[in-house]
Amino acid sequence: MSFFNNCQKKLANKTSYSNLKNAYELSEQRLRNVAKTGNERALKKAMSEHRCYEYALLYKNTPAYKKNLTKGGRRK
Repeated sequence: MSFFNNCQKKLANKTSYSNLKNAYELSEQRLRNVAKTGNERALKKAMSEHRCYEYALLYKNTPAYKKNLTKGGRRK
């Protein structure tokens, strides 16, 4: 799927669902804290990190990810 970039795919393949979920929640908390400061540059950086975790979690639910598992990919 071209919707997901290589970074998000690699993150999904190398990281367990529970670890991704924890990282996603931490990044969401960081995003809220940065939003309170009003620092636009820090907000963009936090949003980029948050998006990466969110899309990695979404990629784990796609047929392409599941197909990769049957081809010899590993689930952690």
